[in-house]
Amino acid sequence: MKSKQDLLQELLVDCLLEDLNDPSKCTPGLYQVVRGIINDNKQPDDAIPAEAMEFLENRLSDAIPFKKDTA
Repeated sequence: MKSKQDLLQELLVDCLLEDLNDPSKCTPGLYQVVRGIINDNKQPDDAIPAEAMEFLENRLSDAIPFKKDTA
């Protein structure tokens, strides 16, 4: 059974993915949130699936108006 925190994190990622597909929601603030989620979940044992992280990273690097951290 998933914890409430796992469910919330899954919902957050789903919503971010939806927002990234909506040009009217693609703002610098959204990109900052996505970048924070990516940076917070860099470890291989984190709860966000690798496919979702890869999609977020690719989407972010294609669309952001600033350089993505490479560290």
